[in-house]
Amino acid sequence: MRLVVLASLVATLAFRPAWAHTFPPQRSVVVQVEDCELSVLIGYRPGSGEQTQSILTRIGNQPKSRGLDALKDVMGSIAVAPIVITLDGKPLVPTKVRAKIGVEAGGARPIVVVLVTYSLPPGHALEVISKDARSTRISWQDRSHGRAVLSAAPAQDQWHEAVASMLLSLVPSQCARSPSSD
Repeated sequence: MRLVVLASLVATLAFRPAWAHTFPPQRSVVVQVEDCELSVLIGYRPGSGEQTQSILTRIGNQPKSRGLDALKDVMGSIAVAPIVITLDGKPLVPTKVRAKIGVEAGGARPIVVVLVTYSLPPGHALEVISKDARSTRISWQDRSHGRAVLSAAPAQDQWHEAVASMLLSLVPSQCARSPSSD
């Protein structure tokens, strides 16, 4: 079944008409601050044309039985690569990463959604950095019961388009120090 899905995905994406419109890549990052954890959802859709074709070429060398996993791995790494999460200037290390692959409505381009979780130890300055600000939009939500300083934060539940970074001030917490902050 997975082979049939992969074959139809590749066929749909590889043979698009030359006259079709082109679209830039898009990365959507949603940050959820919790008491002792940070959840980051990253959605990514490559640009049409050469960018999508390049991804399909990269997975084309994989055995057919590994095609969907290869697509998920390649797109997941592209989605996450330009995003860095720091606490007090030190990069956080993910505690868990999960990815799901799909096709946008109309079947024009593959999409991936990656859920990355981090332990959120005591600290004051949480920063979300994008090394590809042109194609990135960031939103955030406070589910921390007061850990985020709302008066110093950008608006919640709104997209902040083409931003290179977003800084959130935090108050101290009772969370134990974790390996992800070392």
